Order: sequence, then structure tokens, then C-alpha cells
Amino acid sequence: MRNSLLLLSGLLLSGACRTVESVSISQIPPAALRKQKIVSSASNFVFLSIPFGNSFVERAREDLESQCPTGQIEGILAKHQRTTYFAAIAWNQGVIMEGYCLNGNKKG
Repeated sequence: MRNSLLLLSGLLLSGACRTVESVSISQIPPAALRKQKIVSSASNFVFLSIPFGNSFVERAREDLESQCPTGQIEGILAKHQRTTYFAAIAWNQGVIMEGYCLNGNKKG
């Protein structure tokens, strides 16, 4: 009986599940301009429903912008996802941003 309880507890605590919380996209540039794809991501660990800040989103945005310093970023796809561990006691929230750097268009 004790071994069964240990096995059941281990299965409940060891599983992980990834869900997409939200997705947003901006205007996609014409195919001829989509030459340089850029990608960035960042995440944050949450324990007992206490998020220790949400600056991870800003880090991902800044990283995306640093990959296109002299151009304009268009066609941004942003996915906010959550990976749940330990029977929803702890999870990792993250954001993945993808876009196209249009070097011919200066930021203004």
C-alpha cells in the first residue's frame, strides 16, 4: 500500500503541462521584405502563485530590438505560455517573440 501511495505521489508531482496563454501578432510585411527573421524569449518562475516580477517580457522585447538596431521590426508574433510543474504548485511563465527586421526602414 505504501509503495502505491509513493508511486501515485511521484506521478502527480513529476508531470509537466505546457499551455499557451495568449497569442498576438502585428501586421506581417510582404514576402519580399521578410528576409531577416529574429527571435527572442524570456521566462520567469512562479511558486505558490507568487510571480517574482514580470520584467521577463521587457527582457524579451529588448532582446528582439537589439537584433534589429537600425531597422524596423514588423510581423511580431508574441506567445505567452505556461509550463506547470508539481501539481500546479510551481510553474514557469514565458514569452516567445518572433518578427522580421526590415533594415531599409529606419526607426523614426
